[in-house]
Amino acid sequence: MYNKENFPAYFLCFDDTYFNQRNLIKFGKIIDLRAFTQVKYLCSYDKLEEIGKFVGSEKGIKFLGKSDFHYLTYLFVRNIKVKFNFIVIDHHLDFKNTFDGYISCGSWLRDVLKLPLVEKIFLITSDNNTMKVPNKLIIVNKFSILEDVLRRLPIYISIDKDILDKKYLSTNWEQGNMNLDEFLNLLNFLSHFNVIGVDVCGEPDFNLAEYKKSEQLNLMIYSIFAKNISLKISA
Repeated sequence: MYNKENFPAYFLCFDDTYFNQRNLIKFGKIIDLRAFTQVKYLCSYDKLEEIGKFVGSEKGIKFLGKSDFHYLTYLFVRNIKVKFNFIVIDHHLDFKNTFDGYISCGSWLRDVLKLPLVEKIFLITSDNNTMKVPNKLIIVNKFSILEDVLRRLPIYISIDKDILDKKYLSTNWEQGNMNLDEFLNLLNFLSHFNVIGVDVCGEPDFNLAEYKKSEQLNLMIYSIFAKNISLKISA
């Protein structure tokens, strides 16, 4: 079902979450970051550079852990060497202000927006957000309208599972109401474009039943991209 060689997976572990998803982690490499402290929710740019030395710019799909660490996406997209469109699937609009000298799980899109090779950011969300955003950041409620746009440039996809209704998974943040079929159809739709990177966050708090649900979701996500694409992201 999975093509481990062509589509490696990397698990960024700030806690034990992925160690409890044994069927998942056999398809990839653990990157043990548990020694890092003061990185939950927000992180200084200096410490972010230290983390970057461990995670590099690996090919494949990156599992980032809880939504608390969604800001790690910035480490990967900043290394892309071609102009691209950035697709974010997330219940929240992570475009808030944060402290000077820091990046956070609620602000990281501000950093991505500054990258010169990002053409557009498309946020697919279930939240009715009224925050004013730049023209380069487009909030999308119906993803099928993106088809013509996405054919023009490669895409990077960042997924936060908090977009799902709680009946499918209970994350540690407020969640959206997307149903599982819609979520998987969206990923299948996106996987057929020129995808140059994927990352996933939205793990639950410690709960073995929720870990099992999350593992099944992660395996489905991995399967969709592993069977459809081979990533071309520059190292």
